Amino acid sequence: MEQGIGQRAFGADGFSASFAVLAETGGSAAVAAPLAAFLDRCMAAPELRKSVKDSLPALLADIAHFLHVSHGRHPGVIDHAASRIVDEGARQWLTASVTGFAAERALLNALTVAAGPIRRHFDQPQVEAVLAIQHRSFEMLATSERRGCPAGAAMAFVLDWRTTRGLLERSALMLGVELPACSLPDEGATLALADSLAASGMAVERAMMFGGEQLLAQQRGLWQLIAARHQAMLAL
Repeated sequence: MEQGIGQRAFGADGFSASFAVLAETGGSAAVAAPLAAFLDRCMAAPELRKSVKDSLPALLADIAHFLHVSHGRHPGVIDHAASRIVDEGARQWLTASVTGFAAERALLNALTVAAGPIRRHFDQPQVEAVLAIQHRSFEMLATSERRGCPAGAAMAFVLDWRTTRGLLERSALMLGVELPACSLPDEGATLALADSLAASGMAVERAMMFGGEQLLAQQRGLWQLIAARHQAMLAL
């Protein structure tokens, strides 16, 4: 695996330093880390307790299905943002991101098939409603007409996805799914783009921070939903 949950490289200057801190403190890493630790324990020492035996496949299914519902369809956050970002300097990053996430989308499809159906809880209608609202929120942020907002959302999404991808890697190993290397732009490239776009002025900076902050809140909420269902399964 290329990195642990929540491990980031720092050292950026200027606007990118603020954006990196936003991604670090407002992202999904803190929510995803306990889930990754649970999967690590299961891989290291298979647990015979019924609560763990039942909750493991449920967690794998939730990770695959919930991420697929939110990000497995085309167009997604990056694709929508690419249609809004007109800055020529962003073209290379966008092309790499669109191509890279196409592979991630294929991985989500494979994980969803391998994991099987999700375990339906008593609150399933509310869960489905939350997922629908989040999907619309992702789309609204990525298609905003406010210059800088789609870019901030897309960059935050890529940073956060890389931070939590370890969970997909663990899931793929446990489900026997072929795991492609992540080809999304790395943190350095994303933060370099953030600085480049910020040169357009404070209004764009504020819009990028807003888009990034709101995107991270939605993505963090998605992982919190997965984590809450996992805790409910463990408590049965």
